[in-house]
Amino acid sequence: MYRRTLLFVLITAVTISCGGDGGPTGTEPTTGAVKVTVSTTGTDMDADGYEVAVGSKISSINASGSTIISGLSEGNINVELSGMAGNCSINGDNPRTVKVVLGDTTTTSFDIDCQAVADGQIAFVSDRDGDYEVYLMNTNGSSPIKLTDNSNFEYNPVISHDGTKIAFISDRGGSCCALYVMGADGSDVQEIRPDVNVFSTSWSPDDSKLAFASNPGNGTEIYTINTDGSGEMRLTNNSVNDYYTDWSPDGSKILYSGDTAGGTEELYTMNSDGTDQQQLTQNTDNDLSARWSPDGSKIAFVSNRSGNNEIYTMNPDGTDVQQITNDPGSDFFPTWSPDGTEIAFLSSRNGNDEIFKINADGSGTPVNLSANSDSDTMPHWSPIGN
Repeated sequence: MYRRTLLFVLITAVTISCGGDGGPTGTEPTTGAVKVTVSTTGTDMDADGYEVAVGSKISSINASGSTIISGLSEGNINVELSGMAGNCSINGDNPRTVKVVLGDTTTTSFDIDCQAVADGQIAFVSDRDGDYEVYLMNTNGSSPIKLTDNSNFEYNPVISHDGTKIAFISDRGGSCCALYVMGADGSDVQEIRPDVNVFSTSWSPDDSKLAFASNPGNGTEIYTINTDGSGEMRLTNNSVNDYYTDWSPDGSKILYSGDTAGGTEELYTMNSDGTDQQQLTQNTDNDLSARWSPDGSKIAFVSNRSGNNEIYTMNPDGTDVQQITNDPGSDFFPTWSPDGTEIAFLSSRNGNDEIFKINADGSGTPVNLSANSDSDTMPHWSPIGN
């Protein structure tokens, strides 16, 4: 009896000293955790997901998924999501502050929306459905997609530098022509500048502004405007017409063409505020429809100095003019590939308007990208992708 009583006392003592769960009785938790949940919607989402930082601890997380960061000290802590593509935006604060509670898991969630991106594609205008609409196609001419669909006239599509927007001109407002912006998938069409005879447009490098040519009734001049339609500014004020704007890659200059007193059209640059207007070409022929190369080292343009419209390149100061195309057909609207190695352009060499591309130094055989019996014109190569 004595031995059984002693054994019971010893077992009870050990149980009390160990707390019954492998640890001391009354031990308080010393850390907490944060559970982060991400929900991504839209198109062109990040397949490789994101990174989330909770204080100094970093973890990967799927585009739509959760992760738990543990071992955190009590108190307020910053949670920040990173690694989103430029076409994706977070709804709500990022970074944000959450409170870590000892022994508990705090939850926070991020909602991300991703816009469609014209990545490695060329925008163009075609009447293949009976009237002129805006399309996108791959850079080899495959998979053309119609973005606009109405009975009005759409033209001059220009893809934003981040690939998420396309500016274009249309008479859908009832008269010709107004400036519009839409998503790269044709959604969310917004009128930026009402019907005032807009002729051409281009994006600023940060996509916050558009330069455009317009004739409100007293001659065609160059203007800039914020992409929400505010802050319009007139840059030129001449007795002749100015057209075909293109913003330099560094944002400091705007390239354009202007009529001369002699009746020809020449190329000019000016500061983005309209000051320091400089003439780049000067001859008895027309030079127009110019585009900067992606690195700003060259300008592609159209000239009829050889007898018909051909594509040329030159330095930004007008020197080192090189003829790129040479065909009896008319070549127009040059646009550079993102790496500057190729130029797409409109050509009538096959008997109707088609989109071709050629090496930027003029070598090789031009490739017909659109290749159909309808009119395909006004190409613009996306600034991102291949």
